[in-house]
Amino acid sequence: MTVSSRPPARRRPKVTATLDPDLLASVDAYVATHPDLDRSTVIDQALRLWHARELELALAAQFANPDGVDPAERHAWDQLRRAATARQLGTRDPS
Repeated sequence: MTVSSRPPARRRPKVTATLDPDLLASVDAYVATHPDLDRSTVIDQALRLWHARELELALAAQFANPDGVDPAERHAWDQLRRAATARQLGTRDPS
């Protein structure tokens, strides 16, 4: 999604926030050179990027933590999965 595209029109809640003056000045300077945008659009995009980053961090944490599966069992399942994939693709099992 580009900065200038917006989701379909719907009732949007109005919020009040205290912002760093330098960041707000950067937003205002950007909006001044892009007349099709407004502060809300730029802040929406910034929040979307923040949200995507939070999701990435959560996924990384989820997969970084051990899940309690015995390594030998995981290895056996990985071998089965590779063999099934090789059969479906008509290739040789790499293991």
